[in-house]
Amino acid sequence: MREVFTKEQLMMLINESLDKNIKNIEVFEPFFDNRLICITSKKDGYEIELSTKDDFEIPIEKEEYWDRKEIPDFTDYKECLISSGFVDFANWEDFKDWINYHYISEKDPGLSSEAVFISIDTNLAYYRLISRRFPLRCGGTEIKPEDFDYLLSSIVEEEIDHHIRYKYSEEDLRLMGLHTEISDIRYDFRNRGTLETRKAKFATEELNYLRGGLNAARIKAEASKTDSERNDYRIVESLEDFAWDKNIDVALISTDRNMANHAENSEISYFILEMPKSIPKTKQVGADTILNLLHDLALTYGAVKIPELKTVLFGIWGGKRDIDYKNESVKAWIKPSSPLEKSLKRDLKIVNSLDLSKDG
Repeated sequence: MREVFTKEQLMMLINESLDKNIKNIEVFEPFFDNRLICITSKKDGYEIELSTKDDFEIPIEKEEYWDRKEIPDFTDYKECLISSGFVDFANWEDFKDWINYHYISEKDPGLSSEAVFISIDTNLAYYRLISRRFPLRCGGTEIKPEDFDYLLSSIVEEEIDHHIRYKYSEEDLRLMGLHTEISDIRYDFRNRGTLETRKAKFATEELNYLRGGLNAARIKAEASKTDSERNDYRIVESLEDFAWDKNIDVALISTDRNMANHAENSEISYFILEMPKSIPKTKQVGADTILNLLHDLALTYGAVKIPELKTVLFGIWGGKRDIDYKNESVKAWIKPSSPLEKSLKRDLKIVNSLDLSKDG
């Protein structure tokens, strides 16, 4: 059974495993069978156990490898933990206070008569800050993403688009098979995006959310093709010019300390999110975080394996469409010997019939 599941539909896989009394679900990357996470059902939610840096064994030297950068490393793994919402930025509570201040300013003309426009730096698109972290609870207040207006620099768009370039060739797949233990799974990667391309397409969905769902205003600025620091300055400069021209307040969010210096010199409000200083070994989470994490790991590694369910979740596959990126879909290969195959076929048939009745 090979079926495309939207991110939300993946919950059927979790629920059916619980119905079959499978309490622990271990997820492995496909290259060297390193365990990524273990999901355990609890009375009031789910517990995720992480792997440590020492668990990520790559049993060959870099110089022996066909293309070492195509194997996601522990940094890529941590980025999935952040983008999924499993772990917060180190100064997350301070950020909530900062965003709440701007929310109050937006609502109270006595504090500021100018509208507040939020803007993100390139790196924040990869962490899916706006689309996944909102709404925020600040005290008794719920702050929704649509409570603000947004600005999007064309430089941010170009920096992300620049990384959507390469696909796996037949030679890549041949060498991948020689140097890793990925076996035939790799053939689903044929003519699909490399790691850098996949991550950039993931970030593009954040831009699409800003452009579409939140109707962000696009600011044109000339990007440098060789100097990223120069681009940081130009992003802030274009935001400053727009703020003066339209008589608005701009609030910039980044993870780059250099952006703070540029914003300060331009008298633009800013907040620098800090990377997590520590990551818990285990944490109890809700269903949304599990679904985000399964999707993000599958996309980053190309595929992930779930032995207990005799299932492989593909983040890339032949025929993957733009709508699949938008829906954060994965393609599940559920082997005939899987305890879930029959029940998942039934569940999908029911869900698809409901969708058809809605369309009608």
